[in-house]
Formats: sequence, structure tokens, C-alpha cells
Amino acid sequence: MQTSRLQQLFDSAVDLDCAARKAFLDHECADDPALREQLRSLLAVDQRLAHTTVQQVGAEAIAMAAARSDGRLQPGQRLGAFQLCEPIGQGGMGVVYRGERVDGPVKQHVAIKVVRREYLDADVLRRFELERQTLATLDHPYIARLLDAAELNDGTPYFVMEFVAGVPITDYCAQQNLDLRTRVRLMRQVCRAVSHAHRHLIVHRDLKPGNILVTGDGLPKLLDFGIAKSLSPVTAANWAAQTSTGRLFFSPGYAAPEQFRGQRVHVGCDVYALGVLLYELLTGVRPFDFTGLSLGQIEVLLEATPPQAPSSRIESGMADGRARRRALRGDLDGIVLRCLRKSPLERYGSVDQLDEDLGRYLEGLPVAARRGHSWYRLRKFVARHRWAVSIASASVFALSLAALMLWQQNLALRQERDVSQQTLDIMRDAFAEADPIRASGADISARQILESARKRLDRIDADQPALFAKLAQSIAEVDLSLGQSDQAASLLDRARQAAVRAGWEAGAQAHLLALRARALINADRLNQAQQALDASRSLSPGDSSLEWQVLQGRLWCIREEFDRGLQMLRTVMERVADRSADDELATTVRLSLAEGLGLAGDKAAVLATLEETLTWQKQRLGDSHPQVLRTRMRRVSALRALNRTDEAAAEAASVVDQIVHVFGADTAEAALAYNAFGRTLEVSGRAEESLRAYRQALTATQRAQGLDHSNTRRVQFNLAYALQASGQHDAEAEALYREVLALTEQRSGKQSEMATYVRLYLGRFLQERGRQGEAFELLTPADGWAGLERASDDNRGRYLLTLDQLSKETGCGNAANSACARAKDWIQRAANLPAQAR
Repeated sequence: MQTSRLQQLFDSAVDLDCAARKAFLDHECADDPALREQLRSLLAVDQRLAHTTVQQVGAEAIAMAAARSDGRLQPGQRLGAFQLCEPIGQGGMGVVYRGERVDGPVKQHVAIKVVRREYLDADVLRRFELERQTLATLDHPYIARLLDAAELNDGTPYFVMEFVAGVPITDYCAQQNLDLRTRVRLMRQVCRAVSHAHRHLIVHRDLKPGNILVTGDGLPKLLDFGIAKSLSPVTAANWAAQTSTGRLFFSPGYAAPEQFRGQRVHVGCDVYALGVLLYELLTGVRPFDFTGLSLGQIEVLLEATPPQAPSSRIESGMADGRARRRALRGDLDGIVLRCLRKSPLERYGSVDQLDEDLGRYLEGLPVAARRGHSWYRLRKFVARHRWAVSIASASVFALSLAALMLWQQNLALRQERDVSQQTLDIMRDAFAEADPIRASGADISARQILESARKRLDRIDADQPALFAKLAQSIAEVDLSLGQSDQAASLLDRARQAAVRAGWEAGAQAHLLALRARALINADRLNQAQQALDASRSLSPGDSSLEWQVLQGRLWCIREEFDRGLQMLRTVMERVADRSADDELATTVRLSLAEGLGLAGDKAAVLATLEETLTWQKQRLGDSHPQVLRTRMRRVSALRALNRTDEAAAEAASVVDQIVHVFGADTAEAALAYNAFGRTLEVSGRAEESLRAYRQALTATQRAQGLDHSNTRRVQFNLAYALQASGQHDAEAEALYREVLALTEQRSGKQSEMATYVRLYLGRFLQERGRQGEAFELLTPADGWAGLERASDDNRGRYLLTLDQLSKETGCGNAANSACARAKDWIQRAANLPAQAR
């Protein structure tokens, strides 16, 4: 296929310099002059696009991009809330247009990416959908935000992103004539964006200047996740799409050796690309000259040739050449060369470690990239304490002190090296165990990868408490995002103990305790949550953090201490009122206030708060941002609580479609949306539709979170209740109730409040079906009182009312059997319990 051939050649040539491009064209297109001219035109347009601002894009680029859109898209055309302007760029999958929001009073410039028609095949559509889902999970000030996602009338997908008015990072540094230290600081900001993607298990794989624009304010923005690879592929289809070798899915000038070999890629690929980029920012050239080389020759060069140190690439005749060589020599040379090592195992184990080393360079501290060399570390000590050392230079005591410091720094560096290597080992082993190939093609999720990493933590707990605490905290935070609150709480408890042994400072320990309190609140373990919050506060006896105040306010509201709880949440809201919707805490406190108002029974205030939050979020994030969609789902529940069921059902249907479109059908977000939709349809009297929604929710949560996840059990319970209400699916309803009860007793204990709740509904199901004897036996287990004692007043009342009915229906009046005796005893005990005994 000619277009496929053209795409492959374009991808191979786009990062070559002018001389290398000419040689490449002569070699690859010798027998096809027409193809050569097409490729030359594409490269010429790309070159102009890479070195101009949006306003300077020439007429030829506009015409070419518009032609590629096959006449479907023209300037002035409406796409949902946006209007197309001119094409501003192109990539392997799509054309990017500038656009404007036209459905409201606020004018907003955006970038709209649409699949190119000539590449509209199943593989490209899968990759485009992967990019859209990738962007939906990333929310960071240095990453271009996803604002909306939809399809053209013919089904072609497109998405709307934040418009970045900037220039490639290399051009920005040159135009602003930035000094080395400022360039390093800018690079650290890029590292934080890439690290954020990695924490969401996404490797970019195509980091290069054209994908990192710097705005007029000097802020970098990471673009184009078109070839990003998830470290947690959900399906075999996604896996195939991410590892396809039919096209060249990277830029040769910035690709790591393992990408050329077609091997699996992990964070090391992005570390390598950042090393190339840093090399270019510091020297003006890349580590290797690929002029006139084929891809095979490039691969051989990368394998066999070590890169020159950046300081050696500064020409003597350059302005300030000697000073620049001196500034690069040593630390910056070491940092860059560590990024560029052939084996990913020898590079930095994470982008965070690269960022930390760049920070040490800026602070004059020893960098981890330079191992050994005691004299190096002594020089660093002297440089930081030059005045004191000069006074004591003749003192033997000073020399002894320097020797002691030298030994301590040497020990610290060795420990840091070991920590980095062990972190890499743990995560590498976890990814290897979760490899779909080793798993015989089974679907692999982020949860499975994290579970594999969790198993490996035990081997470092005793000997490496600092490493254990750091890794445990990271895994627990992901557990929280996946809804695994009990697991997160347990792991954070161990992390705190390790942090104490490692001597972490009080603020870091307080944050661990606050995280644990959040997990415990989500798990409904309220007494333990309060203990964790109290312990966190004791470590910071001054002003408590805003994070702590939000958690304490939530907990008070859950415990029906509404005056204190709502007041604290409103106070925090006032303190963060000027923050934008990008700020996680500002969003959390608004949603927590809505939650608290709901618990207090102020349904109208809940809806008003959520609608104010939506207006605030949309101004910054757009209509289809994940945070906006989640808030809209909460609004559905608020409408339902106000008996505005038709409005709630219509809104739920709209939000479900968008959530599935943005996140995918087999995700935790889709499962929650389907479940809420099912509940809304159920209360609207649309029984069959609600059953269909619940079944979709069950399929999604089983695939995304597993058969034993608490969310799976919740959906199973809701489906069982809806089946029971329909009166037509008794066998399926009973089977689901019994499965949920067995799993709940296994995970939470037979005496848990949740097990008691499920047992009640199964008992009432049996009672309604005329099976009173079975129901009575089920509801009177020997150890059942403990669960009743923990239950809420309402649920305990329902349970005992059902028992009273069953005792009469089964002839318990004069009987003296154990079940009857227990029922009578429990009813009497409950009468003596104070309100809210839980």
C-alpha cells in the first residue's frame, strides 16, 4: 500500500538532518520519483511546522493538511462545541487543527486531532483510541489536557486538547539564550511531567523537542501520546496495537537501543530519550550523527559506540566555549551519560531519580551518577563550605571532619545506588511476572502488576526500611485510585512503621498517616481512621495541613457531627477558592462538602454544590475531562435523591456514553457509571433497561477489577436486588445473593456489618418466596449478634423486624429451639442499645 510505504519513510526520515535526508531520499526512492517528491514535500512542511509558531504556518501546510482530510473537514466546520480553524500539524495517525469553542461566552482556543482518512484502518483506530484513553488518565500542569472526545458522523474519532501556543524546547532555549542552570531547571519540569505519566503506568516512547513545547510563560507542555505504551495493557487487542512492528512507532534520533531491537519498552526508554534531549539542550547537538545511515546501521552504531561526553562536544571556537566545557565536565557529563547507557538496567531506575540528580547538581551536592571518586565528594564538600574550610585548612581536626563527611557521603551514595537498583529490580520483576506472553495471553491489568510488586516488598522490609516505605506508599496510592482501600490501609500501616525505623522527618510521616486515614475512611473503618488522623496531627502540632482538615471534616460528617464537619470543609474551601480545577485538593474539598451535605440530608444543597463545582471545572477542564465526568455522575445521584428521575436518567445516559468513550468499556470508571445508570433506571421504573445496565456494570468491573473486588460484589448485589424486584429471575437472583454473601464473609468476616446487610436481603428474598424456615435459619447464626451490634440503626431495625415476622410465621411463639431463643434475645438486647451504637 503506497500510503503505508510513505508513512514508514516519513517516520524514518523526519528526525534526520538536511544532508542525511537527501541521502535517505536518494537511497530509498531511487526507483520511484513520484514517491520521492511526495516524501520531500511532507518533510519540507514538517520542517517548517517544527520551526514556526502556529501563526506562521504557511499556505502550503494548510492546503496539504486539508487535502489529507479528504474534504471532510474545512475551516469553519462545527465539531460539537468547537469550530475548526486551520490545520497546524500532523503525525503518524492524524491531522491536528486549531479550533475555537463557540458554544459559550468564553472564547477558548483548542487543538483538535482527527484520524487521517488514508490511514483509517483497524490498527490506527486502536492506537488513536489508546491515545485518547491515555490522555484521559493524565492530569498534570505540564501535560496538554484532554478537553473533549467524540466521533465524526462516519465514526472517525477525534479529540480536543488544550491548545499550546509554544515552541519546541530546543528552540526556546536558543531563542531565550538560557544559561545552563536555567536549562537544567526547565528539564526538571519536563521530568516531572514524564514521571506523572509513569506513575499512571504510561511510557511516552517518543520524547523529542517537537513533542515538548514551551509557552511564552516559560512552562513546558508535553504533547502527543500517539505512540505511548501502557505498562498495564488490559486486552490482547491493546497489547497487539501497542507492540505492532508494521510501522515505525518512534523517532530514531531519540530512540533507545532496545526500541530498535523491537524489545519490550519500559521507563528506561523515556530515561534514554530525556538523556538525548538533555544532551541537545546542553551542547546544541545530539549524541550521535545518523547522517546517511539506514535504520539497521543506526542500530549497530548505538550498540557498538559509546556516546562522547557532552563537554567534549563543545568547540573551542564557540562563544564561552572554555567556560561551557568546564561547567559540563563532571556532574552534567555523568548525569547525561548515565541516561544514555546501552542497557536500561544501568540507566536511572526512574525519571524521579534523574530529576533528583539534576536537583543535586543545582544545589552543589554529589550526584548519584558519579560513583566512587572520594576526591570528587571532598571537592563538593569544600565548594559548599568554602569559607569554613579555608579558615580550618591547617587544622588536623578539620581534615578528620572532612574524612568523616567523606565516609558518610560515600555511604549515602552507596545506599542510594543500592536503593535505585533494588527499586528497579522489584519493578522489573513485577512487570516480567505480569508479561502477557508469560501469562499465556491472559489479560494483564495494572492491579496484577502492582500485586506482583507487592509480593516483592517483603524481602526489603527489614533491611531497607526507607526503600520499603517509599515503594509501599506509591503502591498504596495506586491501590486507593483502584478502590482497594483495605489493601491500601494495611500497606500504609507497614509503610509508617518502616518510615519510623528509617528516620523519616515528621512531615513525611504525617502525610503517610493522612493517606492511611483516607484509606480507612473509604473502607468504613472510622475509629481507626480517627486514630490515624490524631497521630498525623500530633506530628505537626502547629497548623494542620489542608489535606488533614478535609479528611477530618469528611470523617465528622460521616459520624453525623455535621456542625463541625461542614464548617471545617467550608473553611478549607475559602482558603483554596482562588485555585483552579487543576488543583486536586480544591476539587476534593468541593466533592467532600457535597458528600457531607448529603449525609446531613440537605439534598438541594448537594445539587447546588455539585452544579457550582461543574461550572468551575468546565471553565478550566472542558466537558469531557475525567474529573468533570465523575462530578456529573455525582449530580445524577443528587437528581435521583430529589426524585427528578427522568432528568437523572437522561443525564446518566449521556454521561455513561462519554465515560465509555473516554475511558473504555471495560474500566472501573465505566463500571461505576453503568452501576449508577442502572440504579437510576431502576427507581424510574424501567426494569429491563436497569437489568441491562447492571449486567454491563458487572462485566466491566469483573474485567477491570477482578472477581473478588468489593466493587464487583456491590454490582452483583444491586443486580440481584433488581432481579428479585422483577419477579422473573429468581434462580439467578438467589445465586447472586449467595455468591456475594460467601465472598463478603470470606473477605470481611461473618460478623461484619456488610455480611449482616447481605444476609438480611437474602433472608427477605427467601421469606418473600415462602421459604420462611430457610430464611429464619439463615438470619439466626450462632455468632450473629456481633454483626447486628455493628450495624447501623436502620439496618439493625430492618433485620430485627424481619426476624420478628419470621418467628411468628415459623411458629416460634411457644418453641424453645436455639434459633427462636437467639431471635428473642437479640430483640431484647437491641431495645437496650443506645442510638448509633456502632
